[in-house]
Amino acid sequence: MTTKEYNLLKSLGALWLAIVFASSFLALYPFFVLTLSRKQWYGAAHKLRRYWAWWIFLWGGIRVKQIHEVNIDTSKAYVITPNHCSQLDIVTLGGKLKLHFNFMAKNELSKIPLFGIFFRTIDIAVERKNSRKAAQAYQKAVQQLRSSNQGIVIFPEGTIPHSAPKLARFKEGAFKLAIETQTDILPVTIIGNWDRFPDKGKFHFVPGSVIHYVHKPVSTKGMTTNQVDELMQQVHDIIKNKLADYGH
Repeated sequence: MTTKEYNLLKSLGALWLAIVFASSFLALYPFFVLTLSRKQWYGAAHKLRRYWAWWIFLWGGIRVKQIHEVNIDTSKAYVITPNHCSQLDIVTLGGKLKLHFNFMAKNELSKIPLFGIFFRTIDIAVERKNSRKAAQAYQKAVQQLRSSNQGIVIFPEGTIPHSAPKLARFKEGAFKLAIETQTDILPVTIIGNWDRFPDKGKFHFVPGSVIHYVHKPVSTKGMTTNQVDELMQQVHDIIKNKLADYGH
């Protein structure tokens, strides 16, 4: 098979994934609208979103293997800090990570037709260009971590870096939040999403396996905001070293 033929197959794979993604979401959308209409039903919406991810795994040919460094206390809330290497990251985390959590990400996601319903309800959208609204989003995250057992996923790179799957520099927000609320950090190294669905301007998808390596939680007990950089570097090194183990 020539390179041109292989790239054509990858483009057809991406088209199939888009069809699976859109058709499954549209089929479930009325139920998302219903379960997201009241806060007391948000738990059902979380379960429904996980079911949607499984649907994508099945029909998209995606196999997610999760490796735990230690047994995780699933009753606790964590600030979950994965590397960001593909648009598949949210889907694979949402479908496979067996914790109660939501996502905190850029406000642009709330403006995506239909899909944006999550970031207008159960997830936390951050409008980075508006300092007042960004502060409000941060306080919403603080209150959530202090008052419930629901964790938050924050991609510390901020966005998918041009260097992906190589790890980029971290931003301090997730680590400041963890220290302020004395919440453990849960680093997660995502391996393989880049190979399945790269984010580099090409519409390509290749079915196959991905790995989530769930690291031992990093305690923030007793830490102060003066140690944000220290904590950030510690977690960066944990994920960077695991990526290196897999050749990235």
